[in-house]
Amino acid sequence: MEAATGVLARSGFDRATVDEIVREAGFSKGAFYVHFDTKEDLLWAMLEERISRQQEAFRQAVEHTQPLANNVRMILSGVFKLLRDDPLWGSLYAEFAAHASRNEKVRQRLAAMYDRWRELIVEILSASRDAGRTRKDIDLRFAATLLIATVEGSIMQSHLAPETVRLEEMLEPLTRTLSEWLATD
Repeated sequence: MEAATGVLARSGFDRATVDEIVREAGFSKGAFYVHFDTKEDLLWAMLEERISRQQEAFRQAVEHTQPLANNVRMILSGVFKLLRDDPLWGSLYAEFAAHASRNEKVRQRLAAMYDRWRELIVEILSASRDAGRTRKDIDLRFAATLLIATVEGSIMQSHLAPETVRLEEMLEPLTRTLSEWLATD
Protein backbone atom coordinates (compact mmCIF):
# COMPACT_ATOMS: atom_id res chain seq x y z
CA MET A 1 0.00 0.00 0.00
CA GLU A 2 2.97 2.32 0.51
CA ALA A 3 3.84 2.07 -3.17
CA ALA A 4 0.26 2.83 -4.11
CA THR A 5 0.26 5.89 -1.86
CA GLY A 6 3.28 7.29 -3.68
CA VAL A 7 1.97 6.52 -7.16
CA LEU A 8 -1.54 7.83 -6.50
CA ALA A 9 -0.30 10.98 -4.77
CA ARG A 10 2.15 11.74 -7.60
CA SER A 11 0.10 10.74 -10.63
CA GLY A 12 -3.43 11.28 -9.38
CA PHE A 13 -6.14 8.65 -9.24
CA ASP A 14 -7.22 8.90 -12.87
CA ARG A 15 -3.70 8.83 -14.36
CA ALA A 16 -2.19 6.21 -12.06
CA THR A 17 -2.26 2.69 -13.45
CA VAL A 18 -2.28 -0.69 -11.78
CA ASP A 19 0.87 -1.48 -13.79
CA GLU A 20 2.62 1.52 -12.29
CA ILE A 21 1.50 0.61 -8.76
CA VAL A 22 2.63 -3.03 -8.97
CA ARG A 23 5.91 -2.09 -10.64
CA GLU A 24 6.73 0.29 -7.79
CA ALA A 25 5.59 -2.25 -5.18
CA GLY A 26 7.60 -5.05 -6.78
CA PHE A 27 4.55 -7.31 -7.18
CA SER A 28 2.86 -8.89 -10.15
CA LYS A 29 -0.38 -7.64 -11.58
CA GLY A 30 -1.90 -11.00 -10.64
CA ALA A 31 -0.94 -10.44 -6.99
CA PHE A 32 -2.74 -7.08 -7.11
CA TYR A 33 -5.93 -8.65 -8.45
CA VAL A 34 -5.88 -11.39 -5.80
CA HIS A 35 -6.45 -8.63 -3.22
CA PHE A 36 -8.33 -5.94 -5.15
CA ASP A 37 -10.81 -5.95 -8.00
CA THR A 38 -10.03 -2.38 -9.05
CA LYS A 39 -7.73 0.53 -8.35
CA GLU A 40 -10.68 2.15 -6.54
CA ASP A 41 -10.92 -0.88 -4.22
CA LEU A 42 -7.25 -0.38 -3.32
CA LEU A 43 -7.88 3.27 -2.52
CA TRP A 44 -10.86 2.36 -0.31
CA ALA A 45 -8.80 -0.24 1.52
CA MET A 46 -6.09 2.35 2.16
CA LEU A 47 -8.60 4.93 3.34
CA GLU A 48 -10.53 2.51 5.56
CA GLU A 49 -7.36 1.17 7.19
CA ARG A 50 -6.05 4.62 8.07
CA ILE A 51 -9.37 5.96 9.28
CA SER A 52 -10.16 2.89 11.37
CA ARG A 53 -6.72 3.05 12.98
CA GLN A 54 -7.07 6.78 13.69
CA GLN A 55 -10.59 6.49 15.10
CA GLU A 56 -9.60 3.66 17.41
CA ALA A 57 -6.59 5.64 18.62
CA PHE A 58 -8.89 8.59 19.43
CA ARG A 59 -11.36 6.37 21.29
CA GLN A 60 -8.54 4.93 23.38
CA ALA A 61 -6.81 8.25 24.06
CA VAL A 62 -9.72 10.53 24.96
CA GLU A 63 -10.06 10.84 28.71
CA HIS A 64 -13.19 12.66 29.84
CA THR A 65 -11.84 13.29 33.33
CA GLN A 66 -9.24 15.59 31.73
CA PRO A 67 -9.95 19.20 30.72
CA LEU A 68 -11.60 19.46 27.31
CA ALA A 69 -8.57 21.33 25.92
CA ASN A 70 -6.36 18.28 26.61
CA ASN A 71 -8.62 16.05 24.51
CA VAL A 72 -8.94 18.61 21.72
CA ARG A 73 -5.14 19.00 21.64
CA MET A 74 -4.66 15.22 21.63
CA ILE A 75 -7.03 14.74 18.69
CA LEU A 76 -5.57 17.62 16.67
CA SER A 77 -2.05 16.39 17.42
CA GLY A 78 -3.00 12.91 16.24
CA VAL A 79 -4.38 14.15 12.94
CA PHE A 80 -1.46 16.51 12.35
CA LYS A 81 1.03 13.77 13.28
CA LEU A 82 -0.51 11.43 10.71
CA LEU A 83 0.17 14.05 8.04
CA ARG A 84 3.66 14.79 9.34
CA ASP A 85 4.58 11.08 9.45
CA ASP A 86 3.14 10.43 5.99
CA PRO A 87 3.34 13.66 3.98
CA LEU A 88 1.81 12.03 0.90
CA TRP A 89 -1.38 11.19 2.78
CA GLY A 90 -2.83 14.71 2.51
CA SER A 91 -2.25 14.78 -1.25
CA LEU A 92 -3.71 11.32 -1.63
CA TYR A 93 -6.80 12.24 0.36
CA ALA A 94 -7.29 15.42 -1.69
CA GLU A 95 -7.00 13.32 -4.85
CA PHE A 96 -9.61 10.91 -3.55
CA ALA A 97 -11.97 13.75 -2.63
CA ALA A 98 -11.57 15.16 -6.14
CA HIS A 99 -12.34 11.71 -7.58
CA ALA A 100 -15.46 11.55 -5.37
CA SER A 101 -16.67 14.86 -6.78
CA ARG A 102 -16.71 13.24 -10.25
CA ASN A 103 -18.12 9.85 -9.25
CA GLU A 104 -21.48 9.56 -7.45
CA LYS A 105 -20.81 6.07 -6.06
CA VAL A 106 -17.50 7.20 -4.58
CA ARG A 107 -19.10 10.40 -3.26
CA GLN A 108 -21.74 8.36 -1.43
CA ARG A 109 -19.12 6.10 0.16
CA LEU A 110 -17.05 9.10 1.18
CA ALA A 111 -20.17 10.73 2.64
CA ALA A 112 -20.74 7.56 4.68
CA MET A 113 -17.15 7.78 5.92
CA TYR A 114 -17.77 11.37 7.01
CA ASP A 115 -20.90 10.19 8.82
CA ARG A 116 -18.75 7.71 10.78
CA TRP A 117 -16.31 10.51 11.69
CA ARG A 118 -19.19 12.76 12.70
CA GLU A 119 -20.69 10.00 14.88
CA LEU A 120 -17.35 9.40 16.59
CA ILE A 121 -16.99 13.10 17.38
CA VAL A 122 -20.59 13.27 18.61
CA GLU A 123 -19.88 10.24 20.82
CA ILE A 124 -16.75 11.93 22.25
CA LEU A 125 -18.52 15.27 22.78
CA SER A 126 -21.55 13.57 24.32
CA ALA A 127 -19.38 11.72 26.84
CA SER A 128 -17.60 15.00 27.54
CA ARG A 129 -20.96 16.71 28.05
CA ASP A 130 -22.02 13.92 30.44
CA ALA A 131 -18.80 14.53 32.38
CA GLY A 132 -19.71 18.21 32.65
CA ARG A 133 -16.92 19.39 30.34
CA THR A 134 -18.87 20.37 27.18
CA ARG A 135 -21.62 22.98 26.98
CA LYS A 136 -25.18 21.70 26.93
CA ASP A 137 -26.47 24.37 24.53
CA ILE A 138 -24.41 23.21 21.53
CA ASP A 139 -25.87 20.97 18.81
CA LEU A 140 -23.33 18.16 18.84
CA ARG A 141 -23.86 17.11 15.20
CA PHE A 142 -23.32 20.68 14.08
CA ALA A 143 -20.24 20.94 16.31
CA ALA A 144 -18.85 17.71 14.85
CA THR A 145 -19.40 18.95 11.30
CA LEU A 146 -17.73 22.26 12.13
CA LEU A 147 -14.78 20.50 13.77
CA ILE A 148 -14.24 18.28 10.73
CA ALA A 149 -14.45 21.28 8.40
CA THR A 150 -12.03 23.29 10.54
CA VAL A 151 -9.44 20.52 10.63
CA GLU A 152 -9.76 19.68 6.94
CA GLY A 153 -9.64 23.34 5.97
CA SER A 154 -6.49 23.80 8.03
CA ILE A 155 -4.92 20.77 6.38
CA MET A 156 -5.86 21.96 2.89
CA GLN A 157 -4.43 25.41 3.56
CA SER A 158 -1.22 23.89 4.93
CA HIS A 159 -0.79 21.99 1.65
CA LEU A 160 -1.62 24.93 -0.59
CA ALA A 161 0.23 27.62 1.38
CA PRO A 162 2.87 25.79 3.45
CA GLU A 163 4.97 28.95 3.76
CA THR A 164 2.26 30.69 5.79
CA VAL A 165 0.01 27.96 7.21
CA ARG A 166 1.90 25.51 9.41
CA LEU A 167 -0.11 22.92 11.31
CA GLU A 168 2.37 22.71 14.18
CA GLU A 169 1.98 26.47 14.72
CA MET A 170 -1.82 26.18 14.56
CA LEU A 171 -2.09 23.48 17.22
CA GLU A 172 -2.28 25.68 20.33
CA PRO A 173 -4.38 28.53 18.89
CA LEU A 174 -6.78 26.03 17.33
CA THR A 175 -6.96 24.03 20.57
CA ARG A 176 -7.68 27.20 22.53
CA THR A 177 -10.33 28.48 20.09
CA LEU A 178 -12.20 25.17 19.85
CA SER A 179 -11.97 24.49 23.58
CA GLU A 180 -13.24 27.93 24.52
CA TRP A 181 -16.20 27.46 22.21
CA LEU A 182 -17.07 23.96 23.44
CA ALA A 183 -16.15 24.01 27.13
CA THR A 184 -18.42 24.84 30.02
CA ASP A 185 -17.50 28.02 31.88
